[in-house]
Amino acid sequence: MPDEKPEIVALDVEKFNEMTKFDGVVVIHLSAAWCTPCKAFNAVFDKTAGNHDDVVFASLDTDTQPELGAAFNVKSIPTIAVLRGGALIFTHEGSLSEKALSDVIRQAGEADLEAIRKSVAAAGVAKLGKSGGR
Repeated sequence: MPDEKPEIVALDVEKFNEMTKFDGVVVIHLSAAWCTPCKAFNAVFDKTAGNHDDVVFASLDTDTQPELGAAFNVKSIPTIAVLRGGALIFTHEGSLSEKALSDVIRQAGEADLEAIRKSVAAAGVAKLGKSGGR
């Protein structure tokens, strides 16, 4: 139904670590409650999420989850991050149009998952949480 709001996963460290095990495309909107441009981008993010049932959409509040914000090396918000096969394959500081975000999602879906896995294996995927380095 077009009036239904799509499911957006609210990320914490545990849910993020689960996302790194997912082979599909994960799109993350990094923001904060006080951020006016972030609020403006929510409409685009929600609409795009409603058009991509095969993609996981997640939100990350950098104020309530500072460890995750630091893991993404966030310099400004909003920031859009895209994972595929557990690897960060795209980041963008600032808003994107619905068309641009959909194009990023298309390209992420077409990315060579085996090449991504090899890259992740070579670099190692850091997990956050109790065993994470501080």
